[in-house]
Amino acid sequence: MPLFCNKWGMPRDDAPSAGAAAEVSLDFFLPAPDLRPAISTYYVLRLNGDAPVEDLVHPEWANIRLLLAGDWSLTFEGGRTSADVAPSALVSGTLSKSAKVRGGPGFLVGVGLMPAGWARLTEQSAAAYADTLRPLSDLVGDAAGELIARLGAAAHETDYFGILDEWFRAQLAPPAAVEALLNEAHRHLLDPELASVGEWARRLGRSTRQLERMTLDYFGVPPKRLLRRQRFLRTFAAMRDQPPGAWGRLLDDRYADQSQFVREFNHFIGMSPRAYFSRRWPFMLAAGAARQALLGVPLQGLHKAE
Repeated sequence: MPLFCNKWGMPRDDAPSAGAAAEVSLDFFLPAPDLRPAISTYYVLRLNGDAPVEDLVHPEWANIRLLLAGDWSLTFEGGRTSADVAPSALVSGTLSKSAKVRGGPGFLVGVGLMPAGWARLTEQSAAAYADTLRPLSDLVGDAAGELIARLGAAAHETDYFGILDEWFRAQLAPPAAVEALLNEAHRHLLDPELASVGEWARRLGRSTRQLERMTLDYFGVPPKRLLRRQRFLRTFAAMRDQPPGAWGRLLDDRYADQSQFVREFNHFIGMSPRAYFSRRWPFMLAAGAARQALLGVPLQGLHKAE
């Protein structure tokens, strides 16, 4: 039985369309121990009520989303939307920026896929899936439909996680030599002292060109962009529960000043810090609280490599 994080829910009284207030709830589970180097968490998202919910998905690693009820869409930078992606089993690649999510009422089961997990699930380049949403069948063929069918036939939600464990054991290739390198690269990426692409490559004993090929193939985006994203996520996570007057002392040391951070916030979130924190974001607030309680970090992009 996977470890369970208690449900965190929040009523939504400022839903974007008419109808009764929607309620967002989220449960997080850990996969079986042997799968944790590949998978950060399983989760169940439920939206109850008559009104849809709009929210943001923050920059993150790849996620598999299994839509069991309701209508859902993701909208990426520039207005690209997933609305034309019909299958119920979907994979979103690494997000270098936030995407808008809209859905409900209904529920979905999700899987957070680590870079090492991407390497074991597919030989396709993660860069081809970055900042987009595609059918899971593009990665695993007919096994995507089989997974949806098994989840749909489950007698109880607690059965989902055994089904997922069994499915991933069948789909993931055995750990290979590249996994150790990816985990080492991932650990260095999370180090606040890592200052440049050149230093990252030197720590791994690779050239900067080799590092770029590796990050595109398995992390989804180039190394310079990854370092920039991690610096933002560290600061964003630190300031989430702090009053605005405290934000200045929480900035990463490599931001020249608050103005630079505000520009970065607009780049990654699509609005200013003031605009973001003046709104309620029930999905991401619930996700951050639940993930923090279970794993000690509020964002999947900060999840440690095993």
